[in-house]
Amino acid sequence: MTEKTARVPKSTRSKTASKTPSKIKKYFKSVIDLGNHWIKAYVEGYDYLREPSWYARCLNNTSDKIPGHVKYIDGDREDLKNTCWMVGTQAARSGSSDLIRLVDDYTGKSSLWLQYFLGTLAHLPQVNSEMAFEVTVTCNDVKRHEPVIRKNEGTHKVELAGVPVLVQIKINAVYPEGIAALKSQNLDGAVTICDIGGGNTSITRFFNSELVGEPVVKDFGAEYLIEKIAANSDLKALIKQPPSKDVINRSIETGVKFKKSETGDKIAALYYGESDLNFYPVYELELKDFIDCKLREVTKQLEQYKLAGDKILIIGGGSKLPLLSAAFKKKGFLISDNGAFDNLKGLVSEVM
Repeated sequence: MTEKTARVPKSTRSKTASKTPSKIKKYFKSVIDLGNHWIKAYVEGYDYLREPSWYARCLNNTSDKIPGHVKYIDGDREDLKNTCWMVGTQAARSGSSDLIRLVDDYTGKSSLWLQYFLGTLAHLPQVNSEMAFEVTVTCNDVKRHEPVIRKNEGTHKVELAGVPVLVQIKINAVYPEGIAALKSQNLDGAVTICDIGGGNTSITRFFNSELVGEPVVKDFGAEYLIEKIAANSDLKALIKQPPSKDVINRSIETGVKFKKSETGDKIAALYYGESDLNFYPVYELELKDFIDCKLREVTKQLEQYKLAGDKILIIGGGSKLPLLSAAFKKKGFLISDNGAFDNLKGLVSEVM
């Protein structure tokens, strides 16, 4: 087993999800957000989808029945004819040497947009023989990504997890992620949104839902913290093997638990994967470094905007980091409670 296939994150899509539309339905509105760590999507008539943003070209012996498997037969993307690929958890398990994640390729949010969109559809519990999608897209850099994303409009004859489907795509709009969060939170007036994502952190200001100036994008995100934790020698000694970034990420998402010591004191615990190995002290140390070395300038800027009268909303995976979210709340910043779908729920209510 290769190192990449060993580091398999878990999909957070409900295993009991069974919501499906009529088998003769042909037209669907949808919203998709390709994140550095996670693909988040909603397709009309189905449950929300969330898959880790892995992508890999298929090996010859890969079954086409696997969730996330796409075979491109014919269509407007002639460069993809007779190719197949996988998206999500199963891509990471495939053993493909071409495995990447969006956090590793910033341009992938547009250059691989169609592959990710079709791969996401291949996780739906049911696909119909003809499906026309009107897609609303949210991303962190509209100016860079929108022109390339729009080139994927058209007709695509594919197999999704082994099922032949004629897919038609029309891009309804490409919005900055902050707009989606504004609509989700019903915020108006002067609002500054800080999105702490996997690969970068952005600050965007709005007034009455209109963009004010250009977003400020910093080239770091929660991945910096995860990499520092993975490189920590104390963690390596604790688990007696090289740490997996995906296990660390999943453990942090699970959150801090508290237990009582023999003296009755509360002890914070952050367990590595499914083990009882507590790496909370390592997390606490590296989070302080993340705050001091990376987030200090961002936090100061947000505090200045708050003094000027802005509401400050923190979104993205970083907003859920244990200890960090509590620190932001103490500063009077708002933290979205929409969990994994910060950038989708507001748009879904607008376009559906």
